[in-house]
Amino acid sequence: MSAAPQPPLEVWAENQVRHSAAKLAQCISATAIVKERPGFGTTVRPAKGSVLASPSGAGPDYFFHWLRDSAAVMDAVRILARRGDHAEGWTQRFDDFVTFSLGLRNVSGRAFLAQHPSFRDKVSPSFLQYVRSNDEIAAVEGDRILGEPRFNADGTFDFICWNRPQQDGPAARALTCMRFWQDGLADGEAKLRLKELIRRDLDYTAHTAGEPSYDIWEEELAQHYYTALVQFAALAKGTRWAEAEVSLNCAEHFREKALGMAELLQQFWLAEGGFIRSRLPRDGIESEKALDFAVILGVIHAGIEGGPHSVEDPRVRATMTGLEELFGREYGLNRGRKQGLVFGRYKGDTYVSGGAYYFSTFGAAEYYYRLAAAAPSEAADLIAKGDAILSRTREFIPPSGDLSEQFDHTTGEQTSAPNLSWSYACFITAWDARQAACAKAGRSDA
Repeated sequence: MSAAPQPPLEVWAENQVRHSAAKLAQCISATAIVKERPGFGTTVRPAKGSVLASPSGAGPDYFFHWLRDSAAVMDAVRILARRGDHAEGWTQRFDDFVTFSLGLRNVSGRAFLAQHPSFRDKVSPSFLQYVRSNDEIAAVEGDRILGEPRFNADGTFDFICWNRPQQDGPAARALTCMRFWQDGLADGEAKLRLKELIRRDLDYTAHTAGEPSYDIWEEELAQHYYTALVQFAALAKGTRWAEAEVSLNCAEHFREKALGMAELLQQFWLAEGGFIRSRLPRDGIESEKALDFAVILGVIHAGIEGGPHSVEDPRVRATMTGLEELFGREYGLNRGRKQGLVFGRYKGDTYVSGGAYYFSTFGAAEYYYRLAAAAPSEAADLIAKGDAILSRTREFIPPSGDLSEQFDHTTGEQTSAPNLSWSYACFITAWDARQAACAKAGRSDA
């Protein structure tokens, strides 16, 4: 018996958007879930407005509120609110997120030590090696809290060792919040809270712009393209926002910082490689991870319209070509294919299965859809490229529509953390980009 025909891509994708939205709703304000960490002697019940990277108890422990991940999720929430399906509920979730995020400013390493002087007594002996030192904990005060990559989902201090600082989160969150502001989705007291969060994130971004930090994969301390680009984009957009909403002096401060970041970004083009490198070399040694999908994610999340570091920048297009060649060679699922490729992070990735990643693969589709909107003369071919990627990835998504972090690049089986909120968010933003591209091209399947 032959298999039942699959519904058209458009029908399947709309169903996947609805399923992804339902899954995101389960990750935001998940106050009914309790997470036990017996090794660390803690119990976590998520607070209203927190965003879980993954609510699952299986796979890696992603039961945290990451600044970067939550910004990506909330950008998808913004799209869902704009779509009009249950818009009030999505708008309320965004406001809850803003309130929760503002509350994190009260987190203090010194206060944590004062309130829990014997917290190590509850930690299992074999887990003590993963606990931050008292000196490191005590140093997290004031604005330094924004360099923390993640928090417990109940809004408390994370005392577990992790690579810090990570400076992309506040910039990415500022961009998401300014888009929400620009869409006119907040009013009254909610708008005042949103303004406060935007201003705080922009001030921090201006203060730390260009400093070395850990990358979005949380692996290496360096100057990273993704971080530098979202900082530049936030400050550039923040300049226009501050001119209208704060003061000319504030706007001028952001403008000066943005100009400095624009100069830094020029250093990431690797002429001999023909691509934008993901990080600047340290001690003159080029990283083996120089060609990294984080560059494309940075371009997408920054959302610059035209010119350098936009989807239509020839250097960005060359980088995408380089990534296609890399993953075309490295991944068994891509062998013999020229279109409809799946993507990971970088060559030699060994985390869990080493990819492919849903957020990279959906990110590649989104890149082509956004490029189609920016390059009308190529729209048909570019939309087809994005569609080929989604159609191929559809083969590695179960009928339930559930999305993990990775799917094995040889077998296609899902791996790593189940129900990754970033995976769901990336699908929503990719499909929204397709609708925008089709509408601009005058296609009826928008």
